[in-house]
Amino acid sequence: GTLTITKAPLIVTADAKTKIYGAANPALTATLTGFVNGETLATSGVSGSASVTTTATAATGVGNATLTSAVGTLAATNYAFTTFVDGALAITKAPLTVTADAKSKVYGSANPVLSATLSGFVNGQTLASSGVTGSASITTSATAATGVGTATLTAAPGTLAAANYSFGTFVDGTLTIAKAMLTVTADPASRGYGVVKPAFTATLAGFVDW
Repeated sequence: GTLTITKAPLIVTADAKTKIYGAANPALTATLTGFVNGETLATSGVSGSASVTTTATAATGVGNATLTSAVGTLAATNYAFTTFVDGALAITKAPLTVTADAKSKVYGSANPVLSATLSGFVNGQTLASSGVTGSASITTSATAATGVGTATLTAAPGTLAAANYSFGTFVDGTLTIAKAMLTVTADPASRGYGVVKPAFTATLAGFVDW
């Protein structure tokens, strides 16, 4: 009689992958399982490689995209490729940098409106088109009484939120405090003819009123 030996089936599974929103897809690969007789991929006689495809692009939002496996160029004398298992491409948020904007004020005045700039957008997006909502929190220990010099402006996430972006890098800014300007006014003076000049004086105005 005849003993017919058919090919052993292998399972082709798309490997799980991860990428950041806005980045190109990583190299897509697959793993083969089901080898017999103690064989491995290296010793099995399998040649070629599986095809793994996805509809995900750099513009695909955060979440999971399907990785679809297919036979590609796989070939083998003793193995068949009949079972294909999809994988997942996990797309994570792209990081944005939040930088406190430099500001300046005069000694004795209230702090200016504090703001921040966001950078690191991908896919040609800007703040307006990125889907980012809310605003950063910028704080400082400086008050109207803080003397001339510089004070740190500390950036924090505040109410910032976005589907495709995270806020993990914060860059401090600087508040420059300049001298307050005083007005020097010569005081009126008079003298009689032939009398020695009086001492001349001046009045300073513009001091900060606490």
